Formats: sequence, structure tokens, C-alpha cells
Amino acid sequence: MQMEYAKVMKWLRDNHPDKMDRWMDSMNPNQIECKQWLVDSLQKVQIPQDNRDQFRIEIIGGWYGYPLIDYLYKNYSTYIRELDIFEIDEFACKVINKYKQLFKHWNIRIFNQDYFTYREKRRTHLIINTSCEHMWNMDTNRDCYESPERTLLALQSNDKTNEPDHVNCVSTGQELAAQAGVKELYGGKMRFNEGTPDQYTRYMILGKWK
Repeated sequence: MQMEYAKVMKWLRDNHPDKMDRWMDSMNPNQIECKQWLVDSLQKVQIPQDNRDQFRIEIIGGWYGYPLIDYLYKNYSTYIRELDIFEIDEFACKVINKYKQLFKHWNIRIFNQDYFTYREKRRTHLIINTSCEHMWNMDTNRDCYESPERTLLALQSNDKTNEPDHVNCVSTGQELAAQAGVKELYGGKMRFNEGTPDQYTRYMILGKWK
């Protein structure tokens, strides 16, 4: 574990011991594997860039930001112009801000609000949502972006319909692409907990709005 994460763990233990279990859940092996899978897969497509050869990223529902933001900066540190994260959980935003204080090179803005109500017009090059099963369809905010057809979306969802807060599950990657209104450039799936009552499949697509 990196020193920064060890410091966050100590801060949680000392100040918010009742939140420790949930923080640990965000770092379970399945969570880490899915985030690494997404960042590795980004190398298979071209991320749009600005005239400085950099890109702006938006992460939707990033929970505590670990390990996704760390993986992105490790792979694309010189290319990331700015990173915005939308998270409706107020305490999760507090944890992300703690990470931001420790990781000095993270150029991130934290929005403690629902992404789908943020209507400011902007140019974003890469949108990441690893929790589509919890949210509305991703084409809902398409008109908020300049050049949406040039925006890359990296999306993950699953078929775990037995969770009460999973309101928008899919059964195939093609269904996820159609749900988001994107043309798929790359996709895949991973199975978890096979042979158990808790088995499920996570789907991922990288694509652009049609």
C-alpha cells in the first residue's frame, strides 16, 4: 500500500471509525480489478486531446476515488489537463479531498452533486462511469458537451439485478452501448464469484456518442 493510502486509513480510523468498513469495501479485489481493467483498456483506443496534447476527464460516481484516479495519473500524468469527479455522497467527497491533499500532483475538482443535474456547457475529452447500473442512461447529458461525437466514454455496468440500488443493469455489452447511445470502439466482460449465489458479470465499453 502506498504511504498516501496508509495515511488516509489512519485518518479514517482516528476520525471516522464507523466508516472504515465501507472504505475497505471500495478496495476489495473486484473493485481494484475492474478499475485496472478500464485504465489498461484505454490504451486500445485514442483518447481525444486538445491543442496542448492533453485531455480533460470527468469521473461520475467515483466513490472514494481509489484506485481509479491513481491509476489514471500513473498512466497519463503528463496528459491529464484537469480531472473533475462528480459524487453525491458528501462523506466520499471528504475522503477524495483528503487524497487530493496528499497526492499533490492530482489536479482534480470535486463536485458534491448529481452529475445529471450539472448542465454547464463544457468540452470534456474522456468521461468515465464505472457504476452505470446505479444511474440514468449516459446519453441524458449529451447536449451539455461541445463536440459530443468526439468525446470518449468509458462505461461499466453489470447484470446484478438482485441489488436494490441497481436500477439500470444490462445483460450484454451491446445493451450498455445502446443504453448510452454510443458507437462501441472496444468492449469486454469479466465474470466474478463464479459458482456462487453471488456470481455476476461486469460489462465494459469504450465508445463515442453517435
